[in-house]
Amino acid sequence: MPKIVIIGAGSVMFTRQMLSSLFSHESLRGATVVLEDVNPAILDRTLRLVRLMVAQNRIKARVTATTDQKKALRGADFVICAIQAGGLEAWRLDMDIPKKYGVIQEVGDTLGPGGVFRALRHIGPMLSILRDMEKLCPGALFINKSNPLAPLVWAARKASPVTSIGLCYGVTYTVAQLAGYLGIGPWVEHPHSPEAWAKLMYSPVPEGVEFTFGGINHMSWILSLKHQGRDMYPEIRKLPENREVVAADGVRCEILRHFGLWSTENHWHFTDYVPYFRKNEAAINRFLPRRWDLLNLERRVHAAGTTEIEAQLAGEKPVEVRENVLNAPKIIHAMVSGQTVRVNANLPNNGLVANLPAECMVEVPVYVDGTGLHPVAVGSLPRQCAALCASNVSVQGLVVEAALEKRPEAALHALSLDPVTAAVCTLDQIRDMFEELRQAQRPWLGDWMATSGGV
Repeated sequence: MPKIVIIGAGSVMFTRQMLSSLFSHESLRGATVVLEDVNPAILDRTLRLVRLMVAQNRIKARVTATTDQKKALRGADFVICAIQAGGLEAWRLDMDIPKKYGVIQEVGDTLGPGGVFRALRHIGPMLSILRDMEKLCPGALFINKSNPLAPLVWAARKASPVTSIGLCYGVTYTVAQLAGYLGIGPWVEHPHSPEAWAKLMYSPVPEGVEFTFGGINHMSWILSLKHQGRDMYPEIRKLPENREVVAADGVRCEILRHFGLWSTENHWHFTDYVPYFRKNEAAINRFLPRRWDLLNLERRVHAAGTTEIEAQLAGEKPVEVRENVLNAPKIIHAMVSGQTVRVNANLPNNGLVANLPAECMVEVPVYVDGTGLHPVAVGSLPRQCAALCASNVSVQGLVVEAALEKRPEAALHALSLDPVTAAVCTLDQIRDMFEELRQAQRPWLGDWMATSGGV
């Protein structure tokens, strides 16, 4: 039976979702699971909840917890990374400081000032995990779930021989939504409330829907979609004429209308990656009359989740085991059982997407079985879609360069090339914003980045 380690397991809701789905696979019910976090109090709470899950569902898994990263990793087969360096306070700074310069982000966890600084906070701690893995479990698979996914996996692949991938459920979520818009599946709401977010976790792609995709994380493109053999793209291209769909997903309808393909991530999140929608409040209100504000939603999700978890710990509600849309359990199940599954995963390009840089991380179909990971080459994207991806890839590559080479000027260059920031700010404003962000976030940045000078 495999040994599965979750680093950052103090995120109790994430760990509950992950293990609920993992234990739904018979092949993994006897696994050894080690929960690791730097905070012993929240780690203990997670451990109590998971042990309740195991007991209530009569699962034979052995579950332990430790604050010692090396102890957790020794002999691991799979390592799931769910860290959030700086927590909600660093995220708040990611949002509030750029807003003073006119850069209003919807999420700030993938691109933009928030994505750049979140990556700079996370790459160092992530590399410490990989260095320990090289000594204690060099053959294990490192599965990154933390955002910004692409630059973190890029840095992991470049700096360590450990096999690393990044996982996100955005492709599944997108195709399930498209099926609803097309009337070939249930309508799937964007996660605008704790209830909608919980429901989204159990919204798989409907039976009879086949699709291909390719691109980068949070900007993959649906290249084909068929229902029971019928090409649905003619119907997809009519979606901007559907008032209900435009009201729900106006930004992606606009992207489809101008660039020809439907893209992942939801319409709020997508506006953080391109220069067209966030130039000022008027533009934002035009395209997003209803806002997401993920940081505040995250607080509401945490509050609702805490209430539910307290009820579960008190024995008032069961801790269920149920498969959801997360891909890590499917991958681990496939590698342990030898069965074959197809997932979307992020890994080095090397020709998988022919017209994106070889070294960047791409999101493509990956078949997984007992012999490992088998990515599928998807050919070239339409040139205009590849160009949108390339604008994001340039920022990601400079962030990785900054973190691995300890060069603050590369991080400044990344921020200067960010599509939304560049659409709003002059270069001197970007430099001022950069300095304010790095001074405010000194507790979570490496010394090379936190000290003044160097740019």
